[in-house]
Amino acid sequence: MKVLRNALLGVMTVAAVLTASTAAYAEPAPAPTSEAARPAVEAVKPQRPEGKPKIQSGLPVRALNADGNFYVWSDDMNKALLYTDDAYTGWPSGWNNTVDVVWNNGYPGPYDDVNIYDYAPWSGSAYACIGNGDYWDLRRTDINYVFSWVNDGADEWQREPLGRRVHDNGSGHIWVDWCGNNNR
Repeated sequence: MKVLRNALLGVMTVAAVLTASTAAYAEPAPAPTSEAARPAVEAVKPQRPEGKPKIQSGLPVRALNADGNFYVWSDDMNKALLYTDDAYTGWPSGWNNTVDVVWNNGYPGPYDDVNIYDYAPWSGSAYACIGNGDYWDLRRTDINYVFSWVNDGADEWQREPLGRRVHDNGSGHIWVDWCGNNNR
């Protein structure tokens, strides 16, 4: 039995060495020749405010690693909600227009930014977008977090919140691929 085991280990070792040496001399992957896969206009994520973000209001302090959640804190409710998914139809009863802090601790990659909507359901209303890894203390008066965008075809009442501060005005959110106009 030991002879058979040693023979199998020897064959596996030789196979691993041959595979590694073949991979070391393999041709590099060809560079893409078509620009068709790239969007016509690349979105630029808003820059994080200067200085270290400070976790306040009892938000759960986690390691710097992403945990896949979007956190919503309300002083009025004295607690935080966390979401791994969208809140298309709005935050729970009592949370609309009471949010003081938001934190996007989602995983980097596709759909890693979050639109915060003035009115839920989200379709068409004004929204602000928080980038991946960003933390917004909406109570701060030195930084103006506002609803910056609205989808094309929005009605007048849906455009009304443009420029309004997000603090105590958000009502729902969805995960999006990038921050910008018509990003969903």
